Amino acid sequence: MAQLPDHSWVRDADALAQLAAALREAPWVALDSESNSMFVYSERVCLLQFNVGGELWLLDPFALAGDGPEPETLAPLAEPLANPDLRIWVHGGEYDVACLKRDFSLRLTNVFDTQQAASFLGWRRTGYASVVEAVCGIKLAKEHTQYDWGRRPIDASALRYALDDVVHLPEVGAELVGLIADADLNEELEIANRGVTEAAAHDNSFDPARMWRLKGINDLRKDRLGLLAALYTWRDQKGRELDYPPGRLIANEPLVQLAKRAPTDHAALRRARLRASFARSHGAELLEVIEQALREPPKVPERPAKQRPPAREAARAKAIKSWRREEAERRELPPQVVLPPRALAWLVSHDGAELDLDQCPELGAKRAARYGATLRQLCAV
Repeated sequence: MAQLPDHSWVRDADALAQLAAALREAPWVALDSESNSMFVYSERVCLLQFNVGGELWLLDPFALAGDGPEPETLAPLAEPLANPDLRIWVHGGEYDVACLKRDFSLRLTNVFDTQQAASFLGWRRTGYASVVEAVCGIKLAKEHTQYDWGRRPIDASALRYALDDVVHLPEVGAELVGLIADADLNEELEIANRGVTEAAAHDNSFDPARMWRLKGINDLRKDRLGLLAALYTWRDQKGRELDYPPGRLIANEPLVQLAKRAPTDHAALRRARLRASFARSHGAELLEVIEQALREPPKVPERPAKQRPPAREAARAKAIKSWRREEAERRELPPQVVLPPRALAWLVSHDGAELDLDQCPELGAKRAARYGATLRQLCAV
């Protein structure tokens, strides 16, 4: 059994109150979460790991929330996590932030994302294990990257993996804070970290029009699009019924091939590269869906219109991207440090040499002072 560092479990209201109290007193917290998107239809946060000023905590949302998460489940944590004086270390935190908003309406304020920092410094390998090895000289195990965190009990080796995600994060963060300061990138990273806190809660609702994103759909005959629409909808319904990710029931490529070949018997279905167990259990129903759709094709969802940018915006985008690439090479920085994507998109959509750069999202005073004249000139294209 894997040796676990000392830690406390949060499985009831009293322990949750103790964690909230610890957060209110701590100067910093390292935070990570584990979800189960690969194993269920509607993912949820399954485990939260905290390193609160050096004390490790594991929070089990299943024990606190029962059948499903509600905003009030972790309400005692809302105030301390929103405290601007509490430094919150995360790594690749946009997903964690989005999941916490979705499941518990929790919002983080003073975030420092170590993956963002490593990227800003031009590190080629910015995954957590790579950054920990670079800073701490420790090789972390990777065998639980596809673990089902919804299972109970959680294996000890998986808990070790989960705790490692916050054990070393403060040391990594402290090192990167110094390197970012040495590189004179404090303001740029602060803006990026604010962007992490603004990550939107995920919308996992089914949209039939997303079928138009499937690779290979443009190769289908028009008279098979209705069949694909029926299969796409049925796959989602079956995933909801079985509480399993639709894309793991039938992957996108075999789904498109089913619409293309329209098998009408089990022998043809077996050649469709479906999982054997799924074909055995649900093949008859799938054949009925195909037969019905061929007989009475359902309505095909409208294809989302592609918005072509006006010629001036296209020319402006090309000019700004070319300049950004050259400036990044000159300063030996990643392009997003020179000009973040949101700032670039705003500049592309605004013309004229009299731009109010204070309105440009994620640009910041430092970039505006350094590049203002150049950006106004480029926007006059």
